[in-house]
Amino acid sequence: MHPVNFYFYRHLSTNLTQQLCPLAQSHASILRKLKDLRPLRQIHAQIITSGFTHDTFRSNSLMNLYVYCGLLGDAKQIFNQIPCKNVVSWTILISGLVKNDCFIEAIEVFREMMVGDFKPNAVTISSVIPAFANLGLIRIGKSVHCFWVRGGFEGNVFVETALVDMYSKFGCMDVARQLFEGMSERNVVSWNAIVSGYSDNGFSEEAIQHFNLMKRKGLAVDFFTVMSLIPASLSVGCLQVGTGIHGFVVRTGYENDKHVKTALMDIYVSHNCVDDAHLVFSEMPVKDVAAWTLMLAGFSSGRHWDRAIKHFNEMLGMHNLKMDSIALTSILSSCSNSGALQQGRRVHALAIKTYFENNIFVGSAVIDMYANCGNLEDAKRFFHGMGEKDVVCWNAMIAGNGVNGYGTDAIDLFLQMKGSGLDPDESTFVSVLHACSHAGIVYEGLQIFYRMLKSSHVIPNLQHYACVIDILGRAGKLDAACSFINNMPFQPDFDVYNTLLGACRIHRNIKLGHEISQKIFEMEPNDAGCYVLLSNMYALAGNWEGVKMARASLRSKRLKKDPGFSSIEINQEIYTFMAGEKDHPQYFKIEGMLKFLILKIQKAGYVPNTDILLQDVADDMKKDILYHHSEKMAIAFGLMRTKPWTVIRITKNLRICDDCHSAGKFISKVFRRVLLIKDANRFHVFQDGVCSCRDYW
Repeated sequence: MHPVNFYFYRHLSTNLTQQLCPLAQSHASILRKLKDLRPLRQIHAQIITSGFTHDTFRSNSLMNLYVYCGLLGDAKQIFNQIPCKNVVSWTILISGLVKNDCFIEAIEVFREMMVGDFKPNAVTISSVIPAFANLGLIRIGKSVHCFWVRGGFEGNVFVETALVDMYSKFGCMDVARQLFEGMSERNVVSWNAIVSGYSDNGFSEEAIQHFNLMKRKGLAVDFFTVMSLIPASLSVGCLQVGTGIHGFVVRTGYENDKHVKTALMDIYVSHNCVDDAHLVFSEMPVKDVAAWTLMLAGFSSGRHWDRAIKHFNEMLGMHNLKMDSIALTSILSSCSNSGALQQGRRVHALAIKTYFENNIFVGSAVIDMYANCGNLEDAKRFFHGMGEKDVVCWNAMIAGNGVNGYGTDAIDLFLQMKGSGLDPDESTFVSVLHACSHAGIVYEGLQIFYRMLKSSHVIPNLQHYACVIDILGRAGKLDAACSFINNMPFQPDFDVYNTLLGACRIHRNIKLGHEISQKIFEMEPNDAGCYVLLSNMYALAGNWEGVKMARASLRSKRLKKDPGFSSIEINQEIYTFMAGEKDHPQYFKIEGMLKFLILKIQKAGYVPNTDILLQDVADDMKKDILYHHSEKMAIAFGLMRTKPWTVIRITKNLRICDDCHSAGKFISKVFRRVLLIKDANRFHVFQDGVCSCRDYW
């Protein structure tokens, strides 16, 4: 914060300087040079003992320096003791209050100034305008603008810049643009105001255009220009723009500022360029909790869950780093997605230790973590022990019951939530409808949806309609699902048709599946998953010509489906296996266990389902491919590395295939182990040769 340059207003105190005695002039000279608190206190004491406390000029000087040091209490005390306040006195106090975010108090002081018949000047107006802007006081802000115009004042770059910033914060970019274009003089701050205004209001292209125009006019950018530009690049959604801004930051010498580096990390995290984000992070000499947390969120959102956990462990080793709720929520999300129950318990303990357990966001993340790690009992225990529950907590518990296959319990929770006085939101209905679809609860699911239609506060969106189509489709009611789509108030989107295509695969309705796939390809011609799904349907029907056509389309478009991988947590460490991976450090041991496992379950009746494979290869090769699916490798590794009575917990990124589902039932029976596999849709708990999904997934 810089002191107000009140010497600009010396003419307002008529002949005041001439009236100062030599001692007063000495005080004024010293006060101009002071920057630290201790000598300021000393000169203040000397002024008091010298009997000059009622001198307006010196009081203004003192007040200005106390504001500069952030001591508003002292500044206000001096202000109240000035017998003959002038415009400078009022302006210094207003400016100090605004710069210390005391906006309401600043406006009140401004009102008192106007009532006292003091005429505000350019610095007064430019100082108080940010208070209106930050509080969203549009009518008062406009009134002060009108006061400035009616007063016939000449154009002032500081006032006009403050007005551009104010209208930008109000979201009135047309007015802000008109003011900016009408300015006779513009400085760097003026350009920053319009660039940040466009950026903050989502007009990213306009922000970048004004930035380019600013450069062409030869204006030197500053820190605030850079910090306004980076959010604009995020909104554009183009990595090339972001990397261009990164290059510009390096060329202008702002790359070492921690705030700029954190903002650059955000660009790369937003585009899932985690390695680039980590490179920027590693170059930071001093890392605050915001940078650590952003990197943690990047690892989590980018599905680098093992790296997220390692990063979090590094955070814990930083003695001067204070953990916050955002960091805890991010790491709990990683534990939830990777199925890392042991790490999740550890983070939960840390939340208790750091007094964040009662934080609503952390609490809902704890519920989500336990539920998504297949430990529904602990999720319920935590949920029922919470003192305060908001909609997010209820949603997490409802969704947790749904993903674990307890659709009826999810509906009961939904009704309890409504009975508690909380109104369900859009996510609540998605969670409960999703639970109904995976539990095969058709009638109740439809009833909930139609009650939602009658609700005044929640309007169904495409996601809700997709859930209903899933409910009907999984139950084999494909005609009803088609009729439902035809009567939707929206145009069906990719997700709606993709949901119906999945139901066509389950129930082997090849004709309808082909029709739906054509509509999908019109919307998303480069979605590899749909080609794979269509190929699976053709393969199930024995239509090998259709399989060849689908595979040819994949090759011609150079598309690749997402590789399947499975993760298992052992001793708080995440191990990840890719389908067909043979370069794993412990591959030979895993291969030996796989052969033993396959031999044992084959004796119990397991027959590999080679029909699900699309590759045109020999049967022996197809079997080998099936045996090396990622979940089978993870199960083999789990059997090798865990104690006989423990549950083997595995998380898979895709839907579990029919063959692995069948093998899971045999493994649980032959090896007398409980297998808990969470795929892209739900949990499968294999025990004694039976799966909790009842083959409905």
